[in-house]
Amino acid sequence: MKLLQGLRLALKSLAANKLRSGLTMLGIVIGVAAVIALVAAGAGAQAQVREQFESLGSNLLVISPRAAFYRGVSQRAAATQSLTNDDVLAIRQVARSVSAVAPEYSLDATVAYGNRNMQTTVLGVTPEYLTVANWRVARGRFVDELDLASQAKVAVLGASAAEELFGKLVEPLGKTVRINRQSFQVVGIMAAKGVGGFQNLDDQVFIPLSTAQIRFGGAGNTSLRAINVQVTSADMIGTAKAELAAILRARHGLIGSQADDFVIRDQTQVVEMVEQSAETFTVLLGSIAAISLVVGGIGIMNIMFVSVTERTREIGIRKAVGAKRRDVLAHFLVEAMVLSFAGGLIGVLVGCAGAHVVTPLLGGTRVLVTPESVILALSVSVGVGLFFGIYPAARAAALDPIEALRYE
Repeated sequence: MKLLQGLRLALKSLAANKLRSGLTMLGIVIGVAAVIALVAAGAGAQAQVREQFESLGSNLLVISPRAAFYRGVSQRAAATQSLTNDDVLAIRQVARSVSAVAPEYSLDATVAYGNRNMQTTVLGVTPEYLTVANWRVARGRFVDELDLASQAKVAVLGASAAEELFGKLVEPLGKTVRINRQSFQVVGIMAAKGVGGFQNLDDQVFIPLSTAQIRFGGAGNTSLRAINVQVTSADMIGTAKAELAAILRARHGLIGSQADDFVIRDQTQVVEMVEQSAETFTVLLGSIAAISLVVGGIGIMNIMFVSVTERTREIGIRKAVGAKRRDVLAHFLVEAMVLSFAGGLIGVLVGCAGAHVVTPLLGGTRVLVTPESVILALSVSVGVGLFFGIYPAARAAALDPIEALRYE
């Protein structure tokens, strides 16, 4: 049987039962649409993560405390004490491959204005943080040296935090917000930056490092949650890592084979870690959605069995006038593949539209439908049609023409 002839016959047979054919395709449509939409949401999140980290520059190192373990339990409180203001001072004085150092102290806090409040991350930072982390102030100013020296109770709000607390009609600058019930004056609003990793960066609130350490960590507290280091050039990353490790090991009195009580990560490592998590999440979502394709394939198999039963006499007549077994097999296989391919095409269109609905529900802001995901979804849908259509087609091809002609 020629391909075009077989395709024409298949379309004619399917058109004779439009409603049944449409309902059969529905399973494939839902499966492909779900795969396209969820993978697009996951791919968009990965791309956004990559762009956010790359925007910080390829010459950024992040030093964080290494959590100590006692009997298998992480001792995070002790780990936090492994980095202090004195470490920052030593790096600034000794390191030759470093152009800027921006320490930070972070805490989860309740930030309130009037009857509005939100749970968010409050970062204690220095003026260098603006440059090192590639931030920009939209209105007002950022934390300055005078704020650090006087332990000023001033705050700079992220774009989303400002909108959530004040709305669009109230100007936040000069107003007073409460951070864990302590009053801070708003002196600046940051430009929007979007999502970084799985966190909305615009929800953050920035206050002077010294204020954060004393007000929320206790008198005399000099501990840090991280030290952001800008290396003079990307080519010096390896040298900078070795230099920083030597400085910190000497500062912390670590000798010989004693393990570091800190971790130094560059942007490549951080991006790989976050992307791996996002990729695992995407694969999980895609796998769950792919179950719908299997259900759709089972639907195709059921309908093909019904079709074979209904057309038993027709098959007998075709065999009696000279149709070969392979012709009958090809005819029913083409029908199954046409159903799955048509369902796949519709599913791709529905999935592309649905991705813009699903993505915000999953907390994302960017949709990325890749050609690879479309080709893969269509290939799988055709493969499902072929796989689940083989047995009914083989059963039709194996019918004895004499017995088929007797069928009523």
